[in-house]
Amino acid sequence: MSSTTVTPAAPADGKSPTLPDVNHETYPYDLVQHLLNQTADFNTYATPVPGHLETATLIPGHPEDFFGIDGGYGLDILCDLRRFDSTIHMPSVDMGVGVTQSVGESSGRYRARWLFSATGLAWTPGQNPPPGIFDPWYSQRFNMLDCRFEFGNQARDANAFDAYGIGRTYPVMIHGRPLLFAAGVGNLMQGYGKFADLEGTFVMTGTITPDLGFRGSITFRAVDPDGRIRTDDELGSLTSITDPDPSSTFMVMHGEKKDSNVKTTFGPPPGGGLVSLITPSEMRAAQFNFMASGHRGLKTSIQLGQHFANMTATVFFNLLAPPGTAQKPVPFTTDELYTFLDENGETIATLTTGVVEGISFNLKFPAAPGQPGVRFAGFGPITGGTGALAGARGMLTVNSLIGIAPHALTLVHVLHLVDPEGAFRNA
Repeated sequence: MSSTTVTPAAPADGKSPTLPDVNHETYPYDLVQHLLNQTADFNTYATPVPGHLETATLIPGHPEDFFGIDGGYGLDILCDLRRFDSTIHMPSVDMGVGVTQSVGESSGRYRARWLFSATGLAWTPGQNPPPGIFDPWYSQRFNMLDCRFEFGNQARDANAFDAYGIGRTYPVMIHGRPLLFAAGVGNLMQGYGKFADLEGTFVMTGTITPDLGFRGSITFRAVDPDGRIRTDDELGSLTSITDPDPSSTFMVMHGEKKDSNVKTTFGPPPGGGLVSLITPSEMRAAQFNFMASGHRGLKTSIQLGQHFANMTATVFFNLLAPPGTAQKPVPFTTDELYTFLDENGETIATLTTGVVEGISFNLKFPAAPGQPGVRFAGFGPITGGTGALAGARGMLTVNSLIGIAPHALTLVHVLHLVDPEGAFRNA
């Protein structure tokens, strides 16, 4: 993801770099894994704020937006961020692959201007892209400007952060009806309250609603080495509401290597100055919980469940690129294969997908000076499935951190499945 993680040795013949040993232990593997897990993880469900379209504007401070929103140059997005629980059950021949999913009370807000462009979009924080007309019938890239995430009913600068990101729409037809996916990835640019001086990354996958809002999953991970937000304590349960979109199922999972004996290897070079890194990991069910109020203020927790799938990712990136920064992250893409297993280790289903829009940033470890690492996130479409997931359609988001030398990792992946008949829901 970034050449700061590892420096390839200069070759004796001067022709090409020697690939580094990404499994070498700069610090002990278990220590690096422990440090990677020091994150505050938010798993939220976004729903449009009712009535927002009446005052939506693409020009901040000017409600008389003469471009209009419907058919204009972008979307003025305002969402409630709700507590969200999606628990994956152990796959089986009888039940297939399924989850229990609950959307809870609003505990924050997300706001942004999504501006579309007729040309390719570069990562340009704070700048408007060349204008392009929003067209729900074509896949389009967009910039997310003036992003703000706020948690709880507090003052503007308490427990909030400003962000910037990029995204893409994906129009599909489901049973003869149009559906417009929207996925995005972004970076924390400025934090306030408990987010002050923290680094973090968000990803989203969902749909653009008929009233031109966004509805779906947003996960956010903040690097929290001092335990400012994360806790090992159990947090209260959410208060469930009627499912805002019963036709979408979200599989939220957490991944790590089984142990230090699992090695990462280089695959065939894809060309264009890129390398490929092949990484196996175990995926577990996970309950990500957060509370925005209470006597301790904003807190997050995670409870890991059973190992239900293996995932192999081939990551494509430029090994010689400078370290990713907030102003210039390093891009990457992936090919990913998920193999879902029953309690006996037998394959129940497979799913192929991958990241087509990915960004990565340099990651430092205050407790392990000199340890290389990367914070990375992205999204992409599901491309195929077998067994219980044959014909599956939807999106993937990835929000993860890795160390290199040793190559340890902590992954938060979300599979957004189109599920109009509730085939992937367990009572």
